[in-house]
Parts: sequence; C-alpha cells; structure tokens
Amino acid sequence: MNQQNLKKKKNKKREHILWLCIGVALLAICGTILGVVLHEPSVETVPNFPTDGTTTGEHVDVSTEPYERKEGYYTFLIAGVDDVSMSTDVMMLASLDTENKKIHVVQLPRDTFVNAEVGGFTTVHRVNAVFTGEYNRQVNKGISQKTAKTLAMQALCDRLETQLCITIDEYVLINTSGFCSIIDAVGGIDFDVPFDMFYEDPEQDLYIDLKAGYQHLDGKQCESLIRYRDGYSRGDIERMEMRADFMSALFSQVKANINLDTMLNLIRDKALLQKMSTSMSLVDLLAYVKMVYTVRDADMDIRTIAGEVVQNPESGLWLYFVLNKGAALSDINECLNVYKSEMRIDQFDKTGFFTDSVHGGNAYIHEYYLSDIG
Repeated sequence: MNQQNLKKKKNKKREHILWLCIGVALLAICGTILGVVLHEPSVETVPNFPTDGTTTGEHVDVSTEPYERKEGYYTFLIAGVDDVSMSTDVMMLASLDTENKKIHVVQLPRDTFVNAEVGGFTTVHRVNAVFTGEYNRQVNKGISQKTAKTLAMQALCDRLETQLCITIDEYVLINTSGFCSIIDAVGGIDFDVPFDMFYEDPEQDLYIDLKAGYQHLDGKQCESLIRYRDGYSRGDIERMEMRADFMSALFSQVKANINLDTMLNLIRDKALLQKMSTSMSLVDLLAYVKMVYTVRDADMDIRTIAGEVVQNPESGLWLYFVLNKGAALSDINECLNVYKSEMRIDQFDKTGFFTDSVHGGNAYIHEYYLSDIG
C-alpha cells in the first residue's frame, strides 16, 4: 500500500514538473509574440545633413538648433538593382506615418542628373549609377559582392540623406529575380498595361513582350512592365506615372491577398533572402508590416520628385531628369521630413549634387534647377 502511494506521489510530482515546464514554455512563447506585436523599431534622432551652415554630411551638433522627430514616423529607401549593370534603376523614398495612418512614396527617376565632380566620381552623371560607382569601388578593393552591396547601399543612403535633407531609417535592395519571386508568391497582380511593349536585349537577358489591356501579370511580366522604357510620349515622367499606378495596385492587392502562411514562406525562403539586402531585422520587418496594414489604400500617396526631363538647347537631346530645387524641397517637407521643423532652402542640396554649376558644361540644367516652376 505504501509503495502504491509512493508511486502515485512520484507520478504527481512528475506531472507537476511537466505542467510547470509547459507553462514556462507557453509564457516564453507568449512573451516573444507579445514582444513582436509591441515592438517599435529604433530610429536615428540626429540629422545626417547640414543644420548649422556646414557642408559635410557628417552628424553635427544640433544643440543650437534642435530637431525633434515626429512620433511614429519612419522612412525607407527601396531600390531595385539590375545584377548585370549593377545600377539601381528603381529608387523610391517612402515614409510611414503611423500617427496619421498615411504612406508617402517619392520616386527618383533613374536618369536624374547628378554632378560627378561633387559626388567624387568621374563618370557618374545619373542617380542610378551612384550605387554602381560605390559598388565597383568596393569590389576593386577585393571586398565580396555581398558586402560591397551593403556598403554601396549605405553610401547611397548617406548621399541622399545629406543632399535631400532626409533621414533614412531603413533600406531594402532587391534584384529583379527577387522582385519576380515576391510577385509570384502573392499570386500575381492585376493591371492595365497601357500599350503593347516589345523589347529584346540578349546582353541583359531581357526579353519583353506584353500586350496592352487589363490582365493578370506574373512576376516576370511585372518585371517587364517596370523595366520597359520606350513608347512613353513624355519619357521618364510618363513612365513614373505608370509605375505609380502599378505601385498602388501592388499595395492594394498584396494587402488583400497575402496571409500569414505566405509571409512565413517568404521569410523562410533562403533563395529569396539571397536576392535582397536590408538593414532591417526580422522583428523590425514584422513590426513595419503590422503598421502598414493600418493604412487604407486611399491614404497612400505616390509621386515623382519635382523636376522635369530638360532638353539640351545645343544638341536637342533629352538626356536627364533634373530636380527643381524649390519644388523638390516642398516634396521633401510634405512627404519625407521626419522632423517637426521644416527643412530650409539653404540646407537643401547644399553642395549642388543635383545640378551643374553656372559655368559648367550643362548650364541649362542649373537654370532649370533654380527656376520658379510655381
């Protein structure tokens, strides 16, 4: 009898230990989930642009002119890279305003003029080649391609922050194959292709053949749509408008169609992770995704930074998209400024990275850059 009682006591003790272990495990799991749900990403609080008359992009003492960040306001650089040319032909600056439940996206056209001399390059005259130039520098030093991409993205972020008076909290760099994979993972996108698109470039392994009309596009077809450049009557401007329409459709349809399983599969996809580089941790990424889902489709604004494709009066060529300094600053203050105080015209592009000098070979660019476009 005593042996049976002893055995029962031992079994009960084991059960207590088992349930205690289960309880601790559940608390740990719940704590982790709660931590992810309540997690707020850390952000930079010191500007990386001139605030006191300096002309460097280094962090400066702002004690004489404090910059207070807006609550729940985050900014991102999203870039698409072509692994053949290593140029970032897709560049978008975005802000997520969780207090007002709004998203702003400001596109930087690939042909945006940049001053090679100011940028410290010899041949970089378009913004899509800033990443390329820094990537090549790193690779030529013997740095691995993966690390070179990270360093080039950091350099690009620093350059844009300094010249545009913005703060970039996080970045995402994804190649064309990764873009296709994401589109396919969410089941494709319905979109109205504006006109027939046909183009072949064997050197880039690029073959485009899309018919006009509303249709369901898979990842490869979406890549063709985004990369196609001919046929737009107003060049990069009209192309940016089409891309804005596509981004609106993408945002709306991904929000409507993606589920937890799809998201987890994307996170687990090692092949996809090799096709992208990001400054975000997994916890930060999930926190931002949670915030994005609070924004209605109607409260997402997509625009191209203020500027125009300007004709060279001597050659008659339309080579560059040129920023208009005053109007571009208005876009920055309205869409991308993380601080409560507005950026000033004397701070914006202080070294003239986005223009040629008055006495340079492209004086017409400088003239438009400083013009009053209303």
